[in-house]
Amino acid sequence: MRVLVTAGNTREKIDDVRDWGNIFTGNTGFSIARAIADIADVDLLTSNRQHLEDSKSISRIHASDFTSHAELKGALAALMSRQKYDAVFMAAAVADYKPTRVYAVLERQPSGERETWIVKDVQAGKVKSTHEEIAVLGQKTEKLVDLFRTEWKHTGLLVKFKLEVDVSKDELIRIGQVSRKSSGADYLVANTLDMVSGDKAGAFLLSDAGEEWVPRNDLSPRLKGLLLPNGK
Repeated sequence: MRVLVTAGNTREKIDDVRDWGNIFTGNTGFSIARAIADIADVDLLTSNRQHLEDSKSISRIHASDFTSHAELKGALAALMSRQKYDAVFMAAAVADYKPTRVYAVLERQPSGERETWIVKDVQAGKVKSTHEEIAVLGQKTEKLVDLFRTEWKHTGLLVKFKLEVDVSKDELIRIGQVSRKSSGADYLVANTLDMVSGDKAGAFLLSDAGEEWVPRNDLSPRLKGLLLPNGK
């Protein structure tokens, strides 16, 4: 059995010395990879350099790194072109937007619910720190998890991950199920920022069968169980 796991976050360059990223470290993805390595060979793509080093001591994990959305897409495309996977766990926190230009904000003109900004392009190798206000233009990125069923023709198990902020349990589950189906995923791990750590940390495992609450410490073993004959 061979499994693909992604972990960590993407970082996109604003200029040559600054980047745009998120707070996630890849701990969940690496934990999943380690658990699955008990029963399968794992190709791990991670942005976490420590996890890259730690994986060298686990014979069934074959790890490589990425930084940006483009690098992750390229690595995934290369792996999917030469390897048929029994399962994919897309745990990486991939940027929804990438910076394209930086502007100095010269004037802001409020008008009801809208606000007009007068800006000047100040993109440079290092955007100067003398501007009172700047605006970074973000362009929507491609949803990589959506490519597994379409472009890469993956027919095995697909597990998607989604985090929301300031939503109720019912709304989280509703959003998660819509997201799962839109990507053709068999399962989706859904949580909120409040569920990431603390005494009540965990996530909902969503599928066609409904939702199942999984405490954080049980998440990796539970996901490994999806690969077993009884799905447990």
